[in-house]
Amino acid sequence: MEPVDLFYSYAHEDEKLRDELDGHLALLRRKGVIRPWHDRGIVPGQKWDEAIDRELGMADLILLLVSMDFLNSDYIWGKELATAVERARRGDASVIPVLLRAVDIEDAPFAHLQGLPTDLRPVTSWPNRDEAWTDVAKGIRRAVEAIRQRWASTPPPPPPPPPAPSAPRSSGLGTAVASAPRPEEAMHSLEMARPVLKMATAEDARTDALLQRTIGAFADELALAARIKGVEGIGSGAAAGLAEALIDRPEQKRVLWVDDQPENNRHELAALAKLQVEVVCVRSTAEALDRLDADEEGFDLVLSDWDRPEPPEGAASAGLKLLGALAARPRRPPVIFYHAEFDPGRRAARREALLRAGGFGEAVRPGELLALIRSAFASD
Repeated sequence: MEPVDLFYSYAHEDEKLRDELDGHLALLRRKGVIRPWHDRGIVPGQKWDEAIDRELGMADLILLLVSMDFLNSDYIWGKELATAVERARRGDASVIPVLLRAVDIEDAPFAHLQGLPTDLRPVTSWPNRDEAWTDVAKGIRRAVEAIRQRWASTPPPPPPPPPAPSAPRSSGLGTAVASAPRPEEAMHSLEMARPVLKMATAEDARTDALLQRTIGAFADELALAARIKGVEGIGSGAAAGLAEALIDRPEQKRVLWVDDQPENNRHELAALAKLQVEVVCVRSTAEALDRLDADEEGFDLVLSDWDRPEPPEGAASAGLKLLGALAARPRRPPVIFYHAEFDPGRRAARREALLRAGGFGEAVRPGELLALIRSAFASD
């Protein structure tokens, strides 16, 4: 299926934020799901207003990157916004406001449209901006899926009639032969094809650059997590291999992380967010069970610490208590323990206990944790 054409409408004061979002959407671009465009894609010699009009008119999905500068732009307000809202009204494009910075949008012409992030919490107000972009990317994925479902349910237009055959010319020997293109016509066709190839190559290069930047940021977060925990990291090459394996998963993954001190895992959380893995944090067994019962989307994996300040109720630890409660359910995601017992003997005892209770595995180092997460995702 063809990629969904995506148009960024934004103020140039917010270019850095648009670039951050573009980086998070590079995973969708890599998989051929979206084909993004913004005005920095205008090549020298193009008329910028005509290029914007054309792309805005053809886009299947329009993102309004909202801030005070966005609302104060006369061009956006009078041209891009008017066109986007009208196309949304007609139903021939999906339009999503993305609130970058806090601003009053109650009377804006797009206020009736469902926006992002969740609850319209401005992106710049999130403690971890990568988590904000993960939330935004999740909403964009849903919009893209809806567009593609709409395409699938719409019958294709009838094929155009075949062109009328051209009159054959005489070879001069009494035999009719087809007219071959003149050399200048063939050269013109070649020249017309070249810009398309050049633009596609440039887009591929940009996607590769964005992905390499994402992988580098993931490796940096893992290195920081290892340094804070006082353990040896896995190296940038191994981290890149982990990142690429997680990036190539066909769908976005969701993780429920149970830990009474989630701030201790902030860099591991940031590393997962870099790769568009959505993580929901809760602090207790009761919260985890409630969330599993109430969440309609479900989770692909549960991460748990070993001990928490709650009664283990006959289990050896609060983590094993959670594992026991999950084992009684007809279907549960894999459970990984992330703990801080480095003594080889005691760690082996923990591993044996959790495996016997049905756990997937355990880790004490960030690199070990991400390798286990990759294995757990691959097992479903």
